[in-house]
Amino acid sequence: MSRLAWRIFVTIFLTLLATGLGAIAITSWYLEQRATRSAIELTAGAETAAEALATGGRAGLTDWARRQAADRDSLLIFLVVDEWGDELLERPIPRRGSPSEPNMSERISGATNGETLLGGSVVTLDLPSSMPILSGADGQRYLLMTLPRDGRRGVFGLPATRLSLLALALLLTAVASYWLAGSITRPIIDLKRTAEALSSGKLEARVTRASLQRRDELGELAYTFDQMAARLGAALQAKEQLLRDVSHELRSPLTRMRLAVALLRKRTDTPPELDRLELDIARLDELIEDILSISRLQSEPSSLHKESLDLRHLLERIATDARFEAKEKHCRIEWQMDDTPCILSLDPQWASAAIENVVRNAIRYTKAESAVSITLEQNAHEACLTVSDAGPGVPESQLAQIFEPFYRVERDRGRVSGGTGLGLAIAARVLGAHGGRIEARNLSAPATGLMIRMWWPKPQA
Repeated sequence: MSRLAWRIFVTIFLTLLATGLGAIAITSWYLEQRATRSAIELTAGAETAAEALATGGRAGLTDWARRQAADRDSLLIFLVVDEWGDELLERPIPRRGSPSEPNMSERISGATNGETLLGGSVVTLDLPSSMPILSGADGQRYLLMTLPRDGRRGVFGLPATRLSLLALALLLTAVASYWLAGSITRPIIDLKRTAEALSSGKLEARVTRASLQRRDELGELAYTFDQMAARLGAALQAKEQLLRDVSHELRSPLTRMRLAVALLRKRTDTPPELDRLELDIARLDELIEDILSISRLQSEPSSLHKESLDLRHLLERIATDARFEAKEKHCRIEWQMDDTPCILSLDPQWASAAIENVVRNAIRYTKAESAVSITLEQNAHEACLTVSDAGPGVPESQLAQIFEPFYRVERDRGRVSGGTGLGLAIAARVLGAHGGRIEARNLSAPATGLMIRMWWPKPQA
C-alpha cells in the first residue's frame, strides 16, 4: 500500500484499538466499583433489616422491604424469604444454582446464627454471607436474597456505563477523524489556493512548506505542483521579457521608417503605396505601445497615479466619445446610472483606457441597428460597471481566455473586425492593478451578445 493508505489504515486501527482498550478499562473499573459498593450495601441493608425485624417484627421487616424496593439509588434489590419459601412482598424468587441445590426452607433451617445484633436475644444476623439470615425473637428466620438493580438510565435510556463507553468511542473517533481529515484536506486546500493564485496572475504563488515536507503522496504532489508552478512562472516571465525586449528593439527601426516616410512625402511624385506604409507603421507603433503598457502594469502595479474622482464623470466623457464611433457602426450607446456620486481612487488615464477598450470592443462586435448598454451600479464596497452588446457572443470555453494578450476567438482570426487582441487584456491588467476584477459571460436567450462586468473597489475609511 502507499504511504497515504498506510496513514489511513494505521489511524483507523489505532482508533479502534484505543476504543477497545478504553472500553475494557472502563468496564473493569465499573465492575470493581459496583462490587465494592454492593458488598457495602449488602452489609448495611442486612443490619437495617435486622433492626426493622427487632423493632417491628414481621410487619416491620415487610415495611423495610417495601421502602428498600422504592429506593432507586440502591444497587441491590433485597428479597425477604420466610421459612416456608414465601417472599414477604410476594415477588417472584429466582432459582439459583443447580437443580439439586437445597430450597429456601432447607437453606434457612440449616443455617447457623452468626453475628449477634441488638442484644443477642432479640435478633441474630448470620454474616458474612451473600444471603444473610435473620433470626427474630419469636424464632422465625428470614433469608435475604439480593438481585442487581438495573443501572441508572441516561440519554436514550442507556445505563451510565454504556453511556461512558459510547462517549469514549465517539470522542476517540471524532479526534482521529478530525486529525485524519485535516491531514488529507490541508495540502489539497493549499494546492487549490495556489492554483487559484496562479490562475489570477500571481506567478510567485507557491505551496506552503508544511505541504512540501509531507512524506506521502500528497507531499510528492505538492512538490511536483511547486516545480510546475516555478517552471510555468519562469516561462511566462521569459515570454513577457521577450515581448518587452522585442518591443523596445522595434522602436528604433519604426522611428527611422517614420522619418523616411516624412522625407518621401516632401517629394512631388509620392507613390500611393506610401499611405498604406504609413498606416502599417501606425498600427505597429500602437501594437508596441499596448505591449509595453501591459508589461508596465504587470511589473509595476504601484506605478499608478491614483486620485479621488467620480466615476460617473469619467463615464460621461467616454460615452460621449463612443457615440461618434457608434454612428459609423450604425449602432447606438445606451447608458444609465443614478445621481449618487461614485467616488473611487483611480488612475484616470489607465481607468479611462480600460473602460474605453471594453466599450470599443462592444461597438466593434455588436449588430447594426442595435445598442451597446452601459450600466453603473454601486454599493458600500465597490462599483460595478456593466457593458453589454448584441453581437454573436463568445464560446463558453473561451470566456476566460479573451482577457489574455493576443488571444482572439477562432472565428475572428481573419481580423475582419480589426483590433490586435490586446484591448481586453489591458482592461484586465488595469482592473487587477486597482484591486478589482473583470468577468465576461454570454447573455441568455432570447437576447444574444456578450456582457462584461468590471468591479472597481471603493476606498475604505
